[in-house]
Amino acid sequence: MRDVIIVVLLYFGLLSWNYQPYMDEINGVREQYLQTVASTAISEAKIKGYFTSSDLSNIQSNVAEHLGFSVGEVTINGTTTPMTRGEELDLSISVPSHINLFSLSPSTNQVTLKATASADSEAILT
Repeated sequence: MRDVIIVVLLYFGLLSWNYQPYMDEINGVREQYLQTVASTAISEAKIKGYFTSSDLSNIQSNVAEHLGFSVGEVTINGTTTPMTRGEELDLSISVPSHINLFSLSPSTNQVTLKATASADSEAILT
């Protein structure tokens, strides 16, 4: 009986040790996606000089749809006031990671994936 308990405990330890690289890979790909979305959005927004609220909500819903989150879990912060040429625009996108092993509580296995982008405005506002 003792041998069975030892094997079971070693099995779960070995499983978690093998599972961690896959968790890291999935989080890395998600973070790359967030960075790509942020870079694309900032390059489009710098032409007009700001993000509209509909731009931010579109980005939020697209990220939620592509990564499998609810819209409320995706946090978007961007420059919504018009900026003239040379002033800085900012955008940040963050999502929680739901990848966990053996259904651990989120407080013990919580990672927030975040991407930021900034660029100078190219808008000439009158």
